[in-house]
Amino acid sequence: MKRIVGIVLAAVLVVGLGAFFVIRSAENKVTDDMLSRAGRFAIPSDWKLTDETVRPERFMCISTNPCPSLSRRWDTGKELTDDDIKAVFSGLGFEMKSDGPCRRQSNVIGSSPICVLSGSDGEFEYSFTVFSPAPGAPQRVALAAEQAP
Repeated sequence: MKRIVGIVLAAVLVVGLGAFFVIRSAENKVTDDMLSRAGRFAIPSDWKLTDETVRPERFMCISTNPCPSLSRRWDTGKELTDDDIKAVFSGLGFEMKSDGPCRRQSNVIGSSPICVLSGSDGEFEYSFTVFSPAPGAPQRVALAAEQAP
């Protein structure tokens, strides 16, 4: 009897570990796919990455903390032109739509988002925000990606 119980417990352990590794492998594949897709944005090499948060795919995700998701921020070191912004999206294969012109409004004081561009490749939704800390100051940008509903 003890032998049968031992065999059953061992089988359950093996199946459980196998399921864990299969699920983890699938989760990693989705996260790697998201990172690969986000790598299509043509971020200039002279922009300094200041922050990156990657939330990997997990078996349980909640709406307030979606997964997988990605957030990256850069200091561009300059004021961006329309051509600079367009160049970031040149090789995406889908359109990034702007909420308006990427120009700092004359009546804005302090750091402000000056435009938000958004788009989807069908699998993931992307948001690209340009921030202006002050008139004439180098701008910062943020890229966010999360799985499309």
